Amino acid sequence: MPDDVEVLKKLGHLEQLLVLLTRTQLEPVLQKEFADPRMQKLYELTGTHGQRELKKELNMSANTISDAWKRWEQMGLLVREGQEYRRVL
Repeated sequence: MPDDVEVLKKLGHLEQLLVLLTRTQLEPVLQKEFADPRMQKLYELTGTHGQRELKKELNMSANTISDAWKRWEQMGLLVREGQEYRRVL
């Protein structure tokens, strides 16, 4: 029976492969979604700042932010946790 260290190494390797495959498939989608640098910044700050702070910092309306979050949740780029969103990537 493999020890815990071996299992963790194999899981780490599988995680690396999964990230590589996911990024390869998502690259065209991400380029389209983040063509506007403000949208990329919004994604990067999601989960670390509230909507009010993001509105001020990015000069975006609440509707723009909310619409982006809903779209990204449907695409699987965000996960909703209670009242907040968490980035997947």
